[in-house]
Amino acid sequence: MSRARPDRPATIYDVAKAAGVSHQTVSKVLRGLGGMRDETRERVEEEIRRLNYRPNVGARALARSQRRRIGVVGYETFESSTSKVLRGISEVAEGAGYVLDIVTVNPLGAVDEIATALEQINGTDVAGVLATSPTSNVREALERIRFRMPVFLDVNGDMEAGSAGTHRSISAGMVMDHLGDLGHERVAFVGGPRGWDSATSREAVYVERMAARSVDPRIVGRGDWSAASGYEVVKDADLGDSTAVFVANDRMALGVLRALSERGLRVPEDLSVVGIDDIPEAAYFSPPLSTVHIDFTQAGHVAAQSLLTLIERPGEPMPAYPRSRFISRASAVRA
Repeated sequence: MSRARPDRPATIYDVAKAAGVSHQTVSKVLRGLGGMRDETRERVEEEIRRLNYRPNVGARALARSQRRRIGVVGYETFESSTSKVLRGISEVAEGAGYVLDIVTVNPLGAVDEIATALEQINGTDVAGVLATSPTSNVREALERIRFRMPVFLDVNGDMEAGSAGTHRSISAGMVMDHLGDLGHERVAFVGGPRGWDSATSREAVYVERMAARSVDPRIVGRGDWSAASGYEVVKDADLGDSTAVFVANDRMALGVLRALSERGLRVPEDLSVVGIDDIPEAAYFSPPLSTVHIDFTQAGHVAAQSLLTLIERPGEPMPAYPRSRFISRASAVRA
């Protein structure tokens, strides 16, 4: 079979027509992929040789660069943990030859608005999508969309499966274990914002552990992860006969420490205080804060590696998240 214009170089479409296959099949042969019969591959290879087909190197490089992109669902937030996770994702992606396309959404915004933003990713040619530290609204928006590429939902390693499909915070369990070991039975709690998975799971563990002690939980309020919100929650709160305060993150704990000081309550003499995250400043609070160290940068590495596994090696085991560890400092002592 001859080409209509033998004076021009053969194209992938010429090869496909001569071999009686689609141009996608020719592309698979050129890339060494499987999923076809041996006789089909041999027929395509024969036409490639006969037509002296030479791939367009520039076009292939462009297509390859377009494919080697990862869509990331990002959030505008002051939380250092988020930036650390994104840094970890970026390090792994760059090392594997991928670049990030970040779509920023309001994690507590309307589900319809989040879904519209996520459709921007689905309409591109990214190789996969990674959503970090999700909220219930982000998860619902993700579930609405039929993505054309692999999707990985990052939980930074702080979740373990509970009953009836629920998830519980590993870090919150460490905090309650530590306070229990110090003899604190009456523990107050400052929670994170409703809708955040991490806030929900940490509060759930607190409530369960208090119930196990046959002690009523004392949720004094919920902040927005900021130090200012922790201060506002505790400055006039009824702490009752609590001997300790469990705060859902370190930044809110900073505000809690100030509020307690202004009320004339000494930490740890009158009340022990414990947070979660181990932000760099936690060791320099007054007093230094007992907390749970979560390696967010390494968690970002694992999230990116997990998505790359789905993209490049589907079916292989996923990498394990780093284990969190409790950091005991001066803000929590024996009851």
